[in-house]
Amino acid sequence: MISIHFIFSPKATNTELTAVKTVTPAESQGLHFLQTKMQTSQGLIYYSVEDKSPASYSVLESTGQAMEYAALIGNKKLFDDYAGLADKYFKDPSGYYYWKIDVTTKKGDASSAFVDDLRLVKAYFIANEKKLGNYNKQLEKVSETIFQFDIDTDGFPCEYYDGNAKQKATVVPLFYLDVDTLRKLSQFNGKWLVPYQHAKDILLSMPENKHGFYPIKFKIHTKQYVWGSSINMVENLYTAIDAYNAGRDTRALVTFLKNQVTQGKVFNHYYLNGTPVDQNESTAVYALAARFLALNNENEAAKACYRRTLEFQISDKEFFQGGFGESTTGLVYAFDQLEALLMLRMVEAADVSQ
Repeated sequence: MISIHFIFSPKATNTELTAVKTVTPAESQGLHFLQTKMQTSQGLIYYSVEDKSPASYSVLESTGQAMEYAALIGNKKLFDDYAGLADKYFKDPSGYYYWKIDVTTKKGDASSAFVDDLRLVKAYFIANEKKLGNYNKQLEKVSETIFQFDIDTDGFPCEYYDGNAKQKATVVPLFYLDVDTLRKLSQFNGKWLVPYQHAKDILLSMPENKHGFYPIKFKIHTKQYVWGSSINMVENLYTAIDAYNAGRDTRALVTFLKNQVTQGKVFNHYYLNGTPVDQNESTAVYALAARFLALNNENEAAKACYRRTLEFQISDKEFFQGGFGESTTGLVYAFDQLEALLMLRMVEAADVSQ
């Protein structure tokens, strides 16, 4: 039997789950797998590992997730190591961060991703809050970089900066709009107030269907929302968490997820009418669903998603033990691995023997 307690921050808002000191075996094994099977000798995190073969590239997203996790567990050395990797390998000489690099040549893809850059800022804020040190100088530097490359002249966040064309995107995916971090940035530096307000307004004004599904992008110049032909549940859950943090009612998605949990599964992709595109599931969907449902005080459904997340942790193959992925193929994505670790750090779980 598993007893799970979701702990909310006693400070400021109820929009963040507070990290706890309890380290479960699942978390310990998951971190061990990440550090021993998913990293280069320099510490760069492979995008994925399949049948013991790592991908040829690393993405900034993973480094930001790892920084966030290191800050949450209060490990200053680990945090500083990952932060150092971001600046050493992912930063273009002109200043912006590559979203992806080749792990062998260290050559970067000449474009940024706002969501990945913002995750670095989020991690630095957490490190400050956890008193790992004073990271205000790093915050100033990173936030100036993001403002220069990822914010347009009217203060709208942009999806990316194209380093070859030297142009900013004219759209922004809705799941990029981490308003909680943008709010903190606006308090840290007043010039971020406009991007924060734009992001908040976009989330509060976006349409949704009866299942709590949201559009995928916002066109900055025409102020139009763009729907996809289907819903990526990871992206939709991120959008929902951001919408919740912006003060929006997210009960439609809560109801949909509870119904899916009752039926036994939450799938990766859905058509707009609520039927699944296929039967595929993933660690990240359940980890994010657990966080989102807990934020909405739906603890029973959150516990079910928590337990399902743990079922994706591989235990029957020595090389992959601790990885969150597919036991049959030995496929583990860094994103799933780190989303699982972040979720485990945000809930307190205790095994109770029967």
